[in-house]
Amino acid sequence: MQKAIELVVKGKTLRGMYHYPDLQGKYPTVILFHGFTGNKLEPHRIFLKLSRLLEAEGLAVIRFDFSGSGESDGDFEEMTFSSEVFEAQQILEFVSKLPATDPERIGVLGLSMGGAVASVLAGNNPSMVKTLALWSAAGIDTIAGIYQTKEDDDVFPRNQRGDIDIGGLWLNHNFYDDLKDWDTYETIKKYPGPVLIIHGTGDQVVPSNTAENYQAALSGRAKLVYVEEADHTYNRYDWEEKVLSETTAFVKNELSGIK
Repeated sequence: MQKAIELVVKGKTLRGMYHYPDLQGKYPTVILFHGFTGNKLEPHRIFLKLSRLLEAEGLAVIRFDFSGSGESDGDFEEMTFSSEVFEAQQILEFVSKLPATDPERIGVLGLSMGGAVASVLAGNNPSMVKTLALWSAAGIDTIAGIYQTKEDDDVFPRNQRGDIDIGGLWLNHNFYDDLKDWDTYETIKKYPGPVLIIHGTGDQVVPSNTAENYQAALSGRAKLVYVEEADHTYNRYDWEEKVLSETTAFVKNELSGIK
């Protein structure tokens, strides 16, 4: 089953989708976090496809748009990494209290910058988050290099406040200063649970060695899967199939105990 769901955070309504089996009781539940400029569907509906696969295996899935993205309230120009981490924390607490959620079996998954958010969330909530999956996860170091230009560079124009025009969206002028307060690799070290890291070797947005940095931060105990030649969001059927099959097997095994 699938239904729309809402959560108000700091006066802004976050809009999402809730997938759950048509059964009674409590379910293992996975929360999906989209990437920078993304939304709760993500390219070629990969988040929807994963949600349906997990639902068919007896798990619930919730995927929200962060504020300023997708259908949620707010403007993109208000977004910072800190704001998304805060919203992710509110989403985690909200999901843990839903009647159909088994609070002992909550997993989180993030794509790109959503992966960075998920890594921080897991590190800060090691007792609540039981599994973590990172797809093409960015680190703070890689996020800091996105759209960085000199103020006199006209590749990405700026308004009078200093916000950067990234193809019709204004990127907050404080976005990069805010990143200085975060270290995803250090924070994820506090997370003791099972981790799946998936990365495309042809990723032109987040270098594939970022996956190795996360793996190193976890002392090599995460499962690292490279998808050969795949781009940042796995825009080919066989790439997508690999990501979905690896993730479904991992989540089933860790949250449901299904081999």
